[in-house]
Amino acid sequence: MLRIIRRKSISDFGVKQVFVDEIQTASPNWRILRSMFSSKLLLALPILCVGLTSIFAAGCGDRRQSFYPSLADAIKSGEITRGWIPDFLPESSRAIHLIYDPSSPRTWCAFEFSPDDSQRLRENLTSIDGLLPSIKRVTSPGVSWWPGVLKGNLNVVKINTAGFKLYKVEEAETSVNPDILLFAVDWSNGRGFFYRTNE
Repeated sequence: MLRIIRRKSISDFGVKQVFVDEIQTASPNWRILRSMFSSKLLLALPILCVGLTSIFAAGCGDRRQSFYPSLADAIKSGEITRGWIPDFLPESSRAIHLIYDPSSPRTWCAFEFSPDDSQRLRENLTSIDGLLPSIKRVTSPGVSWWPGVLKGNLNVVKINTAGFKLYKVEEAETSVNPDILLFAVDWSNGRGFFYRTNE
């Protein structure tokens, strides 16, 4: 059985005919306005992106981020000479991620190494059982490679449960305010992280 359904018009819903006429006459104008707006939006989009990028960069300071496949690449780039990476990382260090702000000592670094090549690193680290008074909180660098247990307020139990042992290194001991490096090392899996500050 064929059923005929009558389409309801706008006027069937109680809308006045004057309003319907205005919609019908405004329709071509609206299309022109919409076209102009969308073309201006396309022109403004790159400017908006550049502006937001500038604001984001200003908010993050002048942070620099680098990745080195090997320690040799980091040395060649001058990271050890400039002091951003300590000179006692294992020679087998690889997959080195580094973030630092040239205007401050604050540094985040992740690296992997061969577990049987750890002697030089072990000799330069001082084991700690608790948190250092100067480093109880680590600001997140905002990258995926930095572990969650080393972000925010630090919890030694959680850090140890994640397989890391904590160590410290004091740099420039003659300085009034020496840089402190907090190392978290997973010796069995050959993973290390350090955070540097002098606050």
